[in-house]
Amino acid sequence: GQTWIVADARVDGRRELIAALQSRGHHLPSQATDPELILHSYQVWGEKCLEHLIGDFSFAIWDGGRRRLFCARDQMGIKPFFYARLGPLLIFSNTLDCIRQHPAVSDHLNDLSIADFLLFDMIQDPAATAFADIQRLPPAHFLLCEQESVSIHRYWQPSVTAPVHFRRPADYVDRFNELLDTAVADRLR
Repeated sequence: GQTWIVADARVDGRRELIAALQSRGHHLPSQATDPELILHSYQVWGEKCLEHLIGDFSFAIWDGGRRRLFCARDQMGIKPFFYARLGPLLIFSNTLDCIRQHPAVSDHLNDLSIADFLLFDMIQDPAATAFADIQRLPPAHFLLCEQESVSIHRYWQPSVTAPVHFRRPADYVDRFNELLDTAVADRLR
């Protein structure tokens, strides 16, 4: 009754996440929906819930007790998250067209983004869109809206490790197969 979520999400590694939540006193059925898992993770770990989530997601959580909005996007940016901040309004969606429907959002274009697209076939700034009023939450970032302030924070960066060296060529294949098996197992329901 105090916390609500809206999400476009697919949570991977469900068994491990449910076990971690149950160890913290949250009893969830194995058929809990992905938004339910995210919401319970937020209730247990707050903003640090992102350290426990893997998968493809964009979501917004209204925390009524703390009177704040917490929004996040997955590490690779698979699920989009767009927003427009217009005075006291914060409008967000996982589609540009939805935000453009709001009467306060103008049709003015972002000239720099259009130039980037024409020159490089893509917009160089991960936070920009083709529209002046609409921004994109970059991958691996969260947005926090408290009272009248909006802040954006990076929560994850890919780790850069030393090059992998094995003695036998077959060890590379074995390690690859091990990582592939883990990734597939995390993704399976």
